[in-house]
Amino acid sequence: MVNFGFILVPLYIYPLPGAWDPLFNAAKAYPNVTFQAVINPDTGPGAGKCPDASYINATSHLNAIPNIKTLAYVHTAARFDCGPYQSYICPCTQPMSALQANITKYQNWNIAGKCTTQDVHIDGIFFDESPSDASNITYMRNITNFAKSTLTHGSTVLFNSGQAVDTGYWAIADYINVFEDTEVQYDSADIGALDGEGAYHSQTTMILHDYTDGASIMQRDVNTILNEKNDAMAGLYITDLGIYSEFPTNWMGFVSEVQTVVNLNRASSQ
Repeated sequence: MVNFGFILVPLYIYPLPGAWDPLFNAAKAYPNVTFQAVINPDTGPGAGKCPDASYINATSHLNAIPNIKTLAYVHTAARFDCGPYQSYICPCTQPMSALQANITKYQNWNIAGKCTTQDVHIDGIFFDESPSDASNITYMRNITNFAKSTLTHGSTVLFNSGQAVDTGYWAIADYINVFEDTEVQYDSADIGALDGEGAYHSQTTMILHDYTDGASIMQRDVNTILNEKNDAMAGLYITDLGIYSEFPTNWMGFVSEVQTVVNLNRASSQ
């Protein structure tokens, strides 16, 4: 399937009644936009074998909307004492067995009668705290292979590195999020260096937070990042907030801008 641009949604919002409605409403209002929504019950699937009733109901609603794909959050770090100040994330320090257990638990949610009769399938895995240097390629290849062989409904794998990565990772992941930072940092970033000067643009996603520019600048930025005439990146999320536990203030405006570019991309491919 040709990708015309999707919205990567870090859906780190507990699904109280109505809490995910902005996503449901946007997906229905803008059917040409694909949403890849990352659910994160408890920095992963949580301690129990099954999600609670709120997550069951909300996830089944996600899965009932055809242009939403459900990705499950898994993190690779078990330590946060790396770097020169011994305060940085240490990617790939989580035992492989722990990651495998989390992926298996997500997969088992949808076994008939195990947790619910509702459809709570997972379409893929979002690996947070993913590495950028080549030293952990084997680790990420192994856990990606496990995810793709374990999940039965979908097999999308997205690495969240938040920065430029060694080229070896592009052959492993379906997508890599190479930027997760503020609008100010985006304005000064060498974007070409993040996607191999366009070589990997169709696998690249970006997350911009603390975005304070107005609607016209957002229109420009969405077009710059997602328009196929600009070696379009695959996915994008922009929020004016510094947290992911609420939807952006101009959520529907952002989605509308994405649909405009998606429609342009569709038209140019015909």
